[in-house]
Amino acid sequence: MIILIMALFAILAFWTNMTIKKSGMRYAVTLVMFAGLILSVIMIVANMHDHYGMTSVTTTTKKEIYSAGPNEQNFGMLLYQPVGTNGKENAYIYKAAIQNKKTTVAKPDLNTTTRQVDISGNKAYKVTKTTRFVYKLNGFKVLFGIAGNDGQIKHRQVTYQVPPTWVALTTEQAKSLTVKLAPKNAAEKTMAAQQQKQLSDLAKSNPDQAARLTVNQVKKVLQLD
Repeated sequence: MIILIMALFAILAFWTNMTIKKSGMRYAVTLVMFAGLILSVIMIVANMHDHYGMTSVTTTTKKEIYSAGPNEQNFGMLLYQPVGTNGKENAYIYKAAIQNKKTTVAKPDLNTTTRQVDISGNKAYKVTKTTRFVYKLNGFKVLFGIAGNDGQIKHRQVTYQVPPTWVALTTEQAKSLTVKLAPKNAAEKTMAAQQQKQLSDLAKSNPDQAARLTVNQVKKVLQLD
């Protein structure tokens, strides 16, 4: 609509300049039309640059996520890998559904920041807080709707909530885990077998405790604490 208004001011400015005979009246009307044209341009720039006529609306979603590791693993695993030139943001790897065989790789865009926090319990979640620009009134939407910026994302904050039965590892740490946990000699093999049996027995009666013990062992081996 604002484009049509601009065109109308331009046409009227030309028409009045050509048809009105009295110079005083002609100049006054033409000046008003050009002022309207300039004001329309300013409003368009303000809408595109500063989101004039818009306000911010924030929505939050929370979804359970599932371990990136194999299903038979007794603890959860959230993997991440630095992305971008400065490495400040991470791409996170997990399963979106427990029955999925393939993992989901969630890569942040320029409007997205990510972080991970510790929580209690035994389930991991992905909490997405999205702030969008929306028009304050339908009148503004009619005027500037042609720009297609209604619902444009201002910022998205993604928080991965990790319980004590899970461990968050970089992809490189996950690759090295098997090697570092592997016993080096016969004595270590015997000890590892005993620990595995104890964990298996514990997992039957208290799976969360078994998962926490395994997570602590993983953190110790990778020197994460």
